[in-house]
Amino acid sequence: MKPLRTLLTVAATAALALSVLAGPAAAKTPKAPKAPYTYYATIDCGAGPVEVGSWDHLWAPLVDLESGKKYKPVAWHVAVGEFAIDEVKRERKHAVECSYSDGVATGTVTVKKA
Repeated sequence: MKPLRTLLTVAATAALALSVLAGPAAAKTPKAPKAPYTYYATIDCGAGPVEVGSWDHLWAPLVDLESGKKYKPVAWHVAVGEFAIDEVKRERKHAVECSYSDGVATGTVTVKKA
């Protein structure tokens, strides 16, 4: 009976070790991009205009349509007619202010490069 108990203990320990090792690898599987985008815009952070796509959430990343590079908004100062959006999410350390235009809203967006 004792050898059977030892064998079961070793098997259970090996299974647990394998599941612990497999867990982090599964957790790092990249998410598929959510496309098509809800909004398309042009931003210019000083190096020339960049076409970006984004989704409904105000703080959703702006994704460069050509390279896939992501820009994380940390502040918005845009207007649609007489309606203005002035929102700041967090401290703007190491962020850059960019012009923003999506054909309806114009102004600036402050972003951090992801």
